[in-house]
Amino acid sequence: MKNTAIILFLLLGQSMPALAAGEVQSSRSAGKLKLDQDIDLSQLLQQSEPLSSAKTAESENYAASAAAQKFAGVANRYDQLFEIYDADVHTISDIDGDGYHHAINVYFDVDVSYDSATVYAKLYLSREGGPWRQYFTTDLFSIHIDDDGDAYEVQTELLEGYDPGYYDVLVEIYSLEHAYMVTSEVLDYQYLGRDLMIEARNWDEPYAEVYEVYYEEDHSHGGGSMTTLLVFFLIIQVVIAARGALALSPCKNER
Repeated sequence: MKNTAIILFLLLGQSMPALAAGEVQSSRSAGKLKLDQDIDLSQLLQQSEPLSSAKTAESENYAASAAAQKFAGVANRYDQLFEIYDADVHTISDIDGDGYHHAINVYFDVDVSYDSATVYAKLYLSREGGPWRQYFTTDLFSIHIDDDGDAYEVQTELLEGYDPGYYDVLVEIYSLEHAYMVTSEVLDYQYLGRDLMIEARNWDEPYAEVYEVYYEEDHSHGGGSMTTLLVFFLIIQVVIAARGALALSPCKNER
């Protein structure tokens, strides 16, 4: 029993993430226009560098950056209205089959009431009503009125710091021609009609491997140890019984 307890402790120590790691969130993301067939989003994701943050991170505001100064003459347009016409989230990669996935694909189609616009999106995650934590900022992309060919998608792999739970996604849209956020949408149970069950990659370990290690340690190694202890115990009992018999037997010289 003691050996079994030690083995379980070691297995749990290897399979469960350290509590301290919960303070730092690490992920990697890649995005593209949904209809752009020349880009393999999964391959692009594997080439992306992981991003880590120890607190809520604010990405660069392009509208206030030097790169956006050439748009200063048309900034703060008041004749355009924006909306996220459609959006969805698909969960990907559940290795251990527990229902919690460590990768997601977020899709959104932004419309503008008039003309065209150059926009970008900030994406956030919230666990079970907790604070929003930004995990990605897209590249700039163009939208035109209600054209569905400009829909965008972002694939993300959550690496560390995302404890298993129910998550919501927030999509914020910014335009180079407007000083502030132009529209947003929360993708939660009310919007999606389903729970978004997520966990980091370091939580998503296959149980089959754990069972295999446990079987080998408990029955092979552990069985050998128990056999040795049993033989040793029997030898001790034989020695004690023999000494007791000698003590009780009469001496031949006493007559």
